[in-house]
Amino acid sequence: MPKKIKTTAKETETPAVEISEANGAAAKPTRRAPAKAKKAATGAKKAARRNASTKTSADLGPQPTDEEIRIRAYFIAERRHRLALPGDADSDWLEAKRQLLAEIAPR
Repeated sequence: MPKKIKTTAKETETPAVEISEANGAAAKPTRRAPAKAKKAATGAKKAARRNASTKTSADLGPQPTDEEIRIRAYFIAERRHRLALPGDADSDWLEAKRQLLAEIAPR
């Protein structure tokens, strides 16, 4: 009679593994997920899909265009050079975007 060794796992962990050994033959593991874990995973996937599809650029509000950011960054860089302040083009771009978002944001 073949021995059956059954290991179980919690529903939140990896699926249970069943190993059967027949007369010293090599063990062949088979995987199966608990029913509750399958239902939870399916529900989580559906919720993630639903949340991802509802987020749009309209939810974020109006965003400044690249041209607006570019112009503002130019004037920030001019002021920085005139006053000999530290910084670079990347920091100018980020500061310009931050300023424009602050001006657009609802109060």
